[in-house]
Amino acid sequence: MKLTKQNAIYFIIILVLLCLVTFGYFYRYKEPLDNLDEMLEGGNSCDGPFGCKTPDEIKKEGAKKLKEENERISKPPSSPPDIVDNNLQITLTNLTPPAKQIKYKLPDKPTNPFLGRPMGIGVRAMAFDYTKLLIEKQVLSNTKTDIYMLDVDPKSMGLMDEASYTITTMSVNHSDNKQPSYTFNEYIPRNKSLNEIYNKKDKFINDVDKKVTVSENTEYSMYTNPSNSNVNMKLDKAKPNNNFILIKPDTNDTFPKKFQLEIRNDTIKNSQLLSLWGDLVLNKNKPQPNGNPNKILDIDTLSKYTEAASRTVFGYNKEVFGDSCFELENDVCKIGDVDVGKRCINIIQSGDIYDEKNSKIGSVSRTEATGTDNPVEKIIINVDNDNITGLLLYASYLM
Repeated sequence: MKLTKQNAIYFIIILVLLCLVTFGYFYRYKEPLDNLDEMLEGGNSCDGPFGCKTPDEIKKEGAKKLKEENERISKPPSSPPDIVDNNLQITLTNLTPPAKQIKYKLPDKPTNPFLGRPMGIGVRAMAFDYTKLLIEKQVLSNTKTDIYMLDVDPKSMGLMDEASYTITTMSVNHSDNKQPSYTFNEYIPRNKSLNEIYNKKDKFINDVDKKVTVSENTEYSMYTNPSNSNVNMKLDKAKPNNNFILIKPDTNDTFPKKFQLEIRNDTIKNSQLLSLWGDLVLNKNKPQPNGNPNKILDIDTLSKYTEAASRTVFGYNKEVFGDSCFELENDVCKIGDVDVGKRCINIIQSGDIYDEKNSKIGSVSRTEATGTDNPVEKIIINVDNDNITGLLLYASYLM
């Protein structure tokens, strides 16, 4: 075939078209390969919202954030602390049999048997010696210089040693704000009555016969009444911050088996009302403790109060309680710096007190102030149970 000029032009055009088609084909199928490389490179990138974390790591992080949020919601509303002084009077009375009051009545005064008798002429009246009569009436001892006390103290024990206790306070929402502690002694009725009997007999002897001189017996004469001990307590006034009042024994490991604690607040001098949390009217509509509110704070109860606490469930700030409070093998339970032990009675409101088995072991009452004539309000706690290691009073913010 003879290749004409026209045919040559057609051939060139066809060849160019074939080249364009071939180039277009390879370009079309190469682009997805390039995009695939970009996708693979993008899959290895850590620029996403979770970075390079694995699904397990993302799940754990989410659970942690959820726990933190639940803890934030569960915390009670709080205000900056407003700590004020409150001068309270504390009396812890030992009511066990050895410490009980001793009752005593003075005998009738002896008289001079010669008074009123006519005296003979020239017979001089003689002074009468009352010593023998005072001994017979068991007021003066046979030594004639000591007051007779064996009728009221047969074993000559004298005054009993008074155990001491520590009391401190804590703002529940600001437990890191440390407050001072104070020490006071228990009141033993026996000691007071022995001292009073001794003083009565001393005065009796002096009234009957001033010539009889007795020696001082410090076993009965040296006595200071520890009732109504003044304690300058620091309490949080800021609403809605509440307060813990903690009391623990110092001399002994436990409280007496039977005792009474009285806290007196002069509302005029302090310009404050002191209420247990459950007694405050404003708390009546808030979530209340399950079961008996006044009871020994065992591990189960404490765990419920601290783990499930929220704004709709009654409970305490867990940060206040040390790890030892939740350990079965540990006898220590530290609230702040105070060790109240594992048989600490938690008192929330007026009413009965119960032990771990829900048996009644005491009661709590509150007497309100009635005005200027009677400005003193009282919280009185009675307990009859062995091995009580501490008291934890939950008080509201001051009014």
